[in-house]
Amino acid sequence: MPSISNDQLSIQVSTKGAELQSIRHKQHGLEYMWDGDPAYWGKHSPVLFPIVGELKNKQYSYGGKEYHLDRHGFAREKEFTVTDKRDTSITFSLLSDADTAQRYPFNFKFSVRYSLEKNSIRISFLVENAGNENMFFSVGGHPAFKIPLVEDTHYEDYELVFAEKETIGRWPISPEGLILTEPSATR
Repeated sequence: MPSISNDQLSIQVSTKGAELQSIRHKQHGLEYMWDGDPAYWGKHSPVLFPIVGELKNKQYSYGGKEYHLDRHGFAREKEFTVTDKRDTSITFSLLSDADTAQRYPFNFKFSVRYSLEKNSIRISFLVENAGNENMFFSVGGHPAFKIPLVEDTHYEDYELVFAEKETIGRWPISPEGLILTEPSATR
């Protein structure tokens, strides 16, 4: 499994789905990623492309044809190729092919780059339209972190803190997994 490291962190990324599998702090020996226990959820940090979420009846129409896409698209189940690897960064790429064309009628190159910068990971998504028409897509990550990290702590002891106040509304999801028509107020 491909890996990169710096003096503080090491990560491992699977070529299947370009999915981050492990983030380990070298000094403390802490593993930050969820272990992927299939009894609860067998993933670690799937990459979502060309959709985030679910389509009604898992289908959509484009150019007079009907297509089917599973929840969160297909990238998480596809084999990516390592297209660039350095000491502290690695890039994985996925090209459109006959299989993707059956579900998503666009020619593309989709790349995921992981970079280590001190004690941080930067994840970049690059979507390149290799065709001549407008290409519609959404992209995202779905990381799961190991909590609690250390003994004598509890889930409630942890919080996400952002560098700046977030002001975007949240789009609620229906019980069927579909985005509702109105965003909720920000908190």
